[in-house]
This record gives sequence, structure tokens and C-alpha cells, in this order.
Amino acid sequence: MRARYSAFAVGNIDFLYDTFHPSTRRYQNKKDIKNWATENKWLKLEIMASTLQTVEFKAYFKDHNDNVQIHHEKSNFKELQGRWYYVDGRLTK
Repeated sequence: MRARYSAFAVGNIDFLYDTFHPSTRRYQNKKDIKNWATENKWLKLEIMASTLQTVEFKAYFKDHNDNVQIHHEKSNFKELQGRWYYVDGRLTK
């Protein structure tokens, strides 16, 4: 999760795309990922809880209007051939 957050912060779109689980990767669009990553200024990541396959986190960022926002999500990950991949996530309020 920390690596994916860092990739958002520096705009490493290929890393973000490649770390989607192969079963969900085909539904992703690099242009959309790039827009989300680069239109915001990423401030910090806070890990709320984790298990072997889930991470609940808050990602703090400033949007294009310079307003601080919080993306609060519980993410699911799966291991495949020794590597962990992001499967999906559910927004939390």
C-alpha cells in the first residue's frame, strides 16, 4: 500500500497499473490513473488497520481547488507468484 501511495505522489503510472491484480487490470485506464494521480497534491498516508490481505487507510491530498480531502478506503490485495497486487477497494466514511 505504501508503494502504491508513493507511486501516486510521484506520478508513477506504470507502477500503479502493473500492481493491479491481473483479474482487474483490464478494467483500468492509464489515462484515468494519471489524471487522478497528477491533479492532486498528495500530503500523507495513514494506515488505519491491516490484515494479510486487506489494508484500511486514509490518503490525504489537496484537490485542484487546493482543498484538503481524505480518501478513506479498505483495500483488498492478493498474492500471485510471490508478488502482492491490488484487487479492489471500498470507500469508508
